[in-house]
Amino acid sequence: MATELSEQAKRNVPVLTGQSILSQVAWTLGSPSVVLSFLAVSFELPMFIAGALVSVRMIGSMIADFFLAQSIAAKQQKKRGIAMTEFAIGACLVLAMAVASTGIVPLTAVAFIAVFFLIGLVDEIQNLMLTDLLGDHVQSKSRMIMHYLQLGAGGLAAIGLALLVHEITKENPPFSRHSAVIGVSFAFFVLSGLAILAMSEAGGQKDRQPLSAPGRKISISANIKTIRGMFDYAWFRRYLVMRMPLVVVSLSVPFFALIAAEAHHASAKGLTAMIVSSASGYLVSAPLWQLVNMKSHRAVMVAGTLLVALTGTVLLIYHYLGLDHEVHLHAIALFVATVAVTGISSARKLYFLDVAPKELRVQGSAAIKSLVRVSAVIVSAALAGIAHMHEVALAVAVIVIASLIASIACYRMVVPHTDDTTGQQKVAE
Repeated sequence: MATELSEQAKRNVPVLTGQSILSQVAWTLGSPSVVLSFLAVSFELPMFIAGALVSVRMIGSMIADFFLAQSIAAKQQKKRGIAMTEFAIGACLVLAMAVASTGIVPLTAVAFIAVFFLIGLVDEIQNLMLTDLLGDHVQSKSRMIMHYLQLGAGGLAAIGLALLVHEITKENPPFSRHSAVIGVSFAFFVLSGLAILAMSEAGGQKDRQPLSAPGRKISISANIKTIRGMFDYAWFRRYLVMRMPLVVVSLSVPFFALIAAEAHHASAKGLTAMIVSSASGYLVSAPLWQLVNMKSHRAVMVAGTLLVALTGTVLLIYHYLGLDHEVHLHAIALFVATVAVTGISSARKLYFLDVAPKELRVQGSAAIKSLVRVSAVIVSAALAGIAHMHEVALAVAVIVIASLIASIACYRMVVPHTDDTTGQQKVAE
């Protein structure tokens, strides 16, 4: 039986690797943070709505986590569900473009809000299923290899396709060029969904106990009680102080994309430049931060936050001097921000695993995720309001200030030490 499962895993790894690369290409070409935010400005949506789309997406993700996680965990077969989510996300992109083709701005705004909500909901459902599926069918080392291949091969393919589509459609009207990019993204979402159906999924995780009816009930008061209880632990409070400023830093990518869209949405090469820069950021970040992470998680987070602050400052200087007419400036800014945010995201997750006691890891992670997502919804909506009432540059200034605060918080974080008797990493309470 063990041999059969091992052979099944060997067959599944190439299939899942190929599927993850296809999905990476689709997500890069149809990225909500970069591509759809850029298109929202191109379609003349109010800046408040364009900026608040980040909040709308997070609300969808929160609903999926809060109400659907238990039922998804109880589902034995997941590959068909993952395939359906890929098809659904692709369909959301097509829907957004179809409505935008009417040229009716209020209708387009409603469509983008609905699409971002659905993408947030469906994407989180997919993440929950995919995490479970990979944990059951792929070994840790293979998962790591798959991750780097996904970023590398998917990033390269997305760059090549973006440049190819640009060359083919550069003489076309803007809507035609944008539709071509979304069309290619949709095609790769479909291919990704079909690819995962080729894997051999174990027929039964029969040892899982079905959830009882009471287990399905959602208790808001119990969740709040759990979060409040985590504040009794010093390591949790210290981690939260470091984590909260990073919420604003993570919003640098969509808001850097917005300021780029504001300046270049009419340019024939604006969207292509944004796609190539973000894809290049994913491509570079994996090997770069892997090397630094092996030495210090703190170094990655401090360097990442300072990179975001420096890049935002340069953008502001060029903007207020009236020199930000060159699309390459914003492409480089988005590239640096993507590299920085990707590194910060990986390092903070690894640091959390180092400082959180094993028995509190799940509760701590759930509490942090809840607090961070609520904060991200509020902060992104506030930044959207600033961008709408004043200008996007002012929202970028807020991100710069928050990045500097985050760099100080990350620098002051407690570095875990290794216990000589157990070999485990500990943090003094």
